[in-house]
Amino acid sequence: MSVPSAPTGPLLLEGVDVSAGDFKILQGVSLALHPGELCGLIGPSGAGKSTLIKVLLGLRSPDSGKASLGGGAVGDTAIGYVPQDDALHRTLKVGQCLGFAAELRLPELPAEAREARIDEVLSQVDLSERKDLRIQRLSGGQRKRVSVALELLTQPPVLVLDEPTSGLDPGLEARMMGLFAEVAATGRVVLVATHAMQSLKLCHALCVLVRGRVVYFSRPEEAPAYFGVNSFAGIFEALNTHAPKVWSAQWMQSPARLDFLRRPPPALAVRSPLGAPATAQHVAPILEPSRPSAAEQLAALKAELASKR
Repeated sequence: MSVPSAPTGPLLLEGVDVSAGDFKILQGVSLALHPGELCGLIGPSGAGKSTLIKVLLGLRSPDSGKASLGGGAVGDTAIGYVPQDDALHRTLKVGQCLGFAAELRLPELPAEAREARIDEVLSQVDLSERKDLRIQRLSGGQRKRVSVALELLTQPPVLVLDEPTSGLDPGLEARMMGLFAEVAATGRVVLVATHAMQSLKLCHALCVLVRGRVVYFSRPEEAPAYFGVNSFAGIFEALNTHAPKVWSAQWMQSPARLDFLRRPPPALAVRSPLGAPATAQHVAPILEPSRPSAAEQLAALKAELASKR
């Protein structure tokens, strides 16, 4: 008996609003990600990134709008989540830690199959040689990879990581982001909330969130030019030049927005469970996005006029 492959289908957020009393934490957030894509999520403190992650995990229901995965509610499928702070028992050996997790998460698998699954994910995160080492002896980057391996045991269709490279040096940060890109290439949607700018170029998509509004969601390499700066780090300074609603309205009117939403899904070479031969897999395209409504265009015009006063 083997672990089932991750189901295919896009991860969609459509007009998601979340409020706390009269304060709007998320406002009309719409995103679309294909299996096989790595998405970076950035934004200033208080942008709503944590709330967005809770919506993706099914822990927070939107006040309006919806979040879906492959056509079903996000809460209907287990989604992998790696928090910023590792929740690992450091006196355990790496193999023991994964073994206990496999018993809890994969009780239907025979012991031999669970052990094979552990070896597979350890190989995927490049920790095979650390299997018999106690977690307390691992480096920070290695411990983060153990956390990723724990989530990969069940082959989730979506993996969400919250500041996974926090505290790592630039070299380790680049290696971790490279790992996340490799995980996405196996047919998963991977979303990384981060403040590290060095490796955003490895992502397929970049979402910039400001005060609950999406002000950019497109290709990372095009983001600096869109904001009129020379680097990813410069985006944060540029955001101070206009109110969030102005940036959001500008993005809603941008041809780049519709162009990116119409992008074709990647053709995936998905590795079957337990080392079986890879098979080519094509994912159904995301639905054609609608153009901004008359109300949205009016709001954009008002925001633009207000910014010039």
